[in-house]
Amino acid sequence: MNKRLPTFQDCIDLERFTGADYCESRGLLAYASNCSGGVILKRLSDGEKSTVTLGGKSEGTPRFSHDGRYLLFLSTLPEKGCQMYRYDLETQEIDPLGSFFGPIIDPMWSPDGTHVLFASTQSAAKPEKRRSDEPVVIEDFGYKFDGAGYIRPDGHTHLFVLDAGTGEITQLTHGVRDEMHHNWSPDGQHVVYCGNENRPKEQSIGYDLFIVNLKGEKKQISEHLWMVSYPNPIRPVFTPDGKSVIMGVMNPFADTSLGYPDIVFYQFPVEGGEPRCLFEKSDECYQCVQFPYNAGCGWGMDKVQVTPDGKWVYFVSGWKGQGNVYKVALEGDDRHAVPVLTGRHVCHGLGRIQNGKMLINKSETDLPEAYYLLDTNVDALLCKAAQSAEELCSSVSLAAAEDFFFDTIDGESSVHGWVLPPANREPGRKYPAILYIHGGPHPFYTYGLTMEFQCLAAAGFAVLYCNPRGSSSYGPLHQNVKRSKDGAAYMDLLQFVDEAHRRCDWIDSDRLGVTGGSYGGYMTNYIATHAHRFKAYVTQRSVVNDLIGYASSDMQGQSRHYKCFEEFMVNALKESTVSYAERIDKPLLILHGIDDYRTPVEGAHQLFVAVKDLHPDLPVKMVIFPHTSHDQPRHPRLLKLYYQEMLDWFRAYL
Repeated sequence: MNKRLPTFQDCIDLERFTGADYCESRGLLAYASNCSGGVILKRLSDGEKSTVTLGGKSEGTPRFSHDGRYLLFLSTLPEKGCQMYRYDLETQEIDPLGSFFGPIIDPMWSPDGTHVLFASTQSAAKPEKRRSDEPVVIEDFGYKFDGAGYIRPDGHTHLFVLDAGTGEITQLTHGVRDEMHHNWSPDGQHVVYCGNENRPKEQSIGYDLFIVNLKGEKKQISEHLWMVSYPNPIRPVFTPDGKSVIMGVMNPFADTSLGYPDIVFYQFPVEGGEPRCLFEKSDECYQCVQFPYNAGCGWGMDKVQVTPDGKWVYFVSGWKGQGNVYKVALEGDDRHAVPVLTGRHVCHGLGRIQNGKMLINKSETDLPEAYYLLDTNVDALLCKAAQSAEELCSSVSLAAAEDFFFDTIDGESSVHGWVLPPANREPGRKYPAILYIHGGPHPFYTYGLTMEFQCLAAAGFAVLYCNPRGSSSYGPLHQNVKRSKDGAAYMDLLQFVDEAHRRCDWIDSDRLGVTGGSYGGYMTNYIATHAHRFKAYVTQRSVVNDLIGYASSDMQGQSRHYKCFEEFMVNALKESTVSYAERIDKPLLILHGIDDYRTPVEGAHQLFVAVKDLHPDLPVKMVIFPHTSHDQPRHPRLLKLYYQEMLDWFRAYL
């Protein structure tokens, strides 16, 4: 069968899993996706499938009860909104589980199946008035750290418990701060969660660990340590005996001036006492979390699981562009992680362990995400349980990227990069190439599939992408955030392009373009003002002027360590790429969202006006997208226009 090349419509239509659960006693996999039209039940013994649905607009988040009798799922119906429903696996009947004003976030059965725990940003009694309809009153810097900008439309996240028998809903937590990342105790009488109610708003990304009973009586079981929530949250997990909780913690001994601290595991005694660090970095694993940039997989799955015998903690972590599965011992003094599943892939989610079987999610550069069963008795894959985007896999030609490492010029580190060749490459022909820089800078490119890159390759471009210094998954030295802005990452990117051209002589060094979003947009601007070897630029949701971020973004700047505010302003402008707009001498396309709180749209306007004013004859274009925050547009029509603008620009000038 002849396969067609991918198009940007495939980026929009790509099936993405939105959650799954495995019931070992019945041999059933339940999963949902943005294309499934309900929850899919798949019997793994023979592959037979059926669909559980109420015909809702969106349905998913499947959860089997622990006894295997029921399946919990969410469905959005007209006039009812998103509600919880219970599917009886024996009678095939569907019943509503209470009624809530929503939204319902991350519902979980209690161990005995009598209650459902979930989070929401609404009151259980009545819908709260939307704060977006009210004046915004600001008296401190707290709003600069909550990731929501000036407006929090639906209130704060709190925890609720639903009685599956009566439908009665009890609100467990209250207040003007967030409680999230919840989990049941083994006896179903307590809930562990992360909250920041005892911290100043300036520390809102640093959470504490709490336990609350079903009466709403709570206690804090952590002190001083910061539980990880941003940017890749971990759910705290009880040990099987219920006496302690395992949680990822921002390394308290890390030098935070070097960037986001490493994440390590701690074991917290429920009844009090000093927590115990469970993790020590090694040459194969240096932290207990991963920040993948291009792995749109693992939604609705956890990052940490404890074996039923209480001997091992399984987790996913990044290492040299891979998303791997590791385990660390709960007993003994050896705190080094043991590799379980490593390779040229990205694993991004783990299911609960049942009779030695654990559901995992992974993707590869030329294969969309799939669910697999892992045998934890021998730490080996048993089978592929479900493959996303099966029609795409069978009808569309997806290319595998080639990767390589090279030593940096200064000898401090090595850089890992990939080259995705243009589709149907012909011998002896030269092709244009696009350097695509990731955001962050701490996230990292992985071995996961990126459909946008596949579509650019199908349009005749080579796509070059790498993890320069500042990127995580290559150790603390490489991850040093200072190296992402002091010129080291810039030199890494230039050296990577040279190395890619040396290895792939079909790349036309006279037709090179650059693009990237957020920090990648900043580096696009930096390259445009410092290098002259590239022929066209597309800067996306970029950092342009540090003074805008200081005052108008949802992240606070620092000026207090300067002897006067004027010195701070002058220094901020010196470090801002817009100050060097006169150096931009190649066609520049600016793509930005009008509702971007992280890098406010004012920066796009400043860059456009500056470059156009200084270079009236230079092709410069700005496209501002409505209803778009710090990301590419979510609306399919706008996203297609977004991709088309980028493609047309590179076609015109490369």
